[in-house]
Amino acid sequence: MLALACAAILLGALAGACTDAAPIAERAPQAAPTPAPAAPAVSPSRLTIRESRFYAGDAPFEWRGISAFALLEQIAHGRESDAAAYLDWAARNQLTVVRVLTMARHLFTLSPEEGRTALPRLLEMAATRRLYVEIVALADTADVPVDLDSHVKAIGAIAGEHANALIEIANEPGHRTQHPDVHDAGRLKLLAELVPKDVPVALGSAEYSNDFAGGDYATFHFPRSSREDGWGHVLRLAEGATLVSRWRKPVVSDEPIGAGPRFVPGRRDNEPARFAAAALLTRLADMYPTFHYEGGLLAKVPTGPELEALQAWLRGLQIAERVPLEGTEFVQGEAVSAIARITGARAVFARTGKRDAWILLVDPRPQASADWAAAWRPEGEWEAPGARLLRGRRD
Repeated sequence: MLALACAAILLGALAGACTDAAPIAERAPQAAPTPAPAAPAVSPSRLTIRESRFYAGDAPFEWRGISAFALLEQIAHGRESDAAAYLDWAARNQLTVVRVLTMARHLFTLSPEEGRTALPRLLEMAATRRLYVEIVALADTADVPVDLDSHVKAIGAIAGEHANALIEIANEPGHRTQHPDVHDAGRLKLLAELVPKDVPVALGSAEYSNDFAGGDYATFHFPRSSREDGWGHVLRLAEGATLVSRWRKPVVSDEPIGAGPRFVPGRRDNEPARFAAAALLTRLADMYPTFHYEGGLLAKVPTGPELEALQAWLRGLQIAERVPLEGTEFVQGEAVSAIARITGARAVFARTGKRDAWILLVDPRPQASADWAAAWRPEGEWEAPGARLLRGRRD
């Protein structure tokens, strides 16, 4: 039997037994207008890229993203206090990136002009809370008239004046809601050249083609499989390690299956354990994680099952911070078995270095066990809902 580092993990209204768990607000703050917080002593640094990693200044950047698509719509339509409440909540709960749309027709109505007008204010509000904004320039272009070049160039000019800005040129560029021009990765690459060079740019989610990974960083929407008793979408995240190796740039899993109030096969999941395991596996695969959820489509603070999923996801990321990515490689299958024979888990993945190994058990049973190879000894273990992380050291 594996010893547990934390005896209980909080979900819902229970208080966490692990003292380092991130606090989560149960309710959204009241939407009454409040003065904007004072500017921080140190403004966010422009993110830079070194191979497959983001840096803020000289420090590796901890990307804890969240879908908050309608923040610009809220500001544009007179609900700035709602946007402020959301940003306050995100900052309190140690999120670092909000992903927003600058135009929309289907989830809500936001014209490109309105999005551009509201964008400087959102970037200012986010900066005072030390939050970064991933700006999605193009969405619903099949139904919203927009001059692609002028819109992206204007978005880029605004982003160039705010150090906390990144740009994703198009959301799901191959989707039927996008104009045919947006389906062309070459066209998106030309649009990316309209953005100032120091602003990190992704072309759009690259599941449609490797060509869409042609920006400074790449985004990817992994399959939302409900196979493996609902665990399929978690297990598919392991493929991200191959993408990072192939593209040699940061890869953001920015719209995986979303949390929702109920399980909807292939679209929404409401099992917190799977979100904790997904967060751990995303980081072990050397990708950057974004939490996606139903309420995030309208930038609503999560409650109920969505909040429970976020709590578990943050706990998974908290554990993952212990795993060094520099100097280690992602392995699975027989490469893990050579270090330790694991029984009682749905799947097993690891990162290995010269002397250390970090083994992730996905969906472990209570009786899960590890039989370490002769050269290895156990050094510690941590648990989240749906996941267990073991550390071993080689003599």
